[in-house]
Amino acid sequence: MNRYSLAIATVLALASTSVLANEDAGRTISDLGAQGTGYVAVREGFSAPCTFGVVYLPDLSQYNSRAMMAVLLSAQSRGAQVAITYDQAASGVCTASKVSAK
Repeated sequence: MNRYSLAIATVLALASTSVLANEDAGRTISDLGAQGTGYVAVREGFSAPCTFGVVYLPDLSQYNSRAMMAVLLSAQSRGAQVAITYDQAASGVCTASKVSAK
């Protein structure tokens, strides 16, 4: 019985820290900034209930994160729609993994 209980506890622990991937397209940037790391909010909202209604960018000291910020800045200045793929942690914090603009 102990092994069964341990197996159930392990599955529950892994499920509580799972990450869910989401992709939202056709969004218009409403807020873009950096405070410790970059973040973006969209007028239409995200399909997942992200903490503070924003999707954070990974560490801005990394090339790919700076590239994401550049795409978002360009889209914001042109009023272009963006597509954002992001992961949502069990805590509700959303982190971008891919961005693109039309």
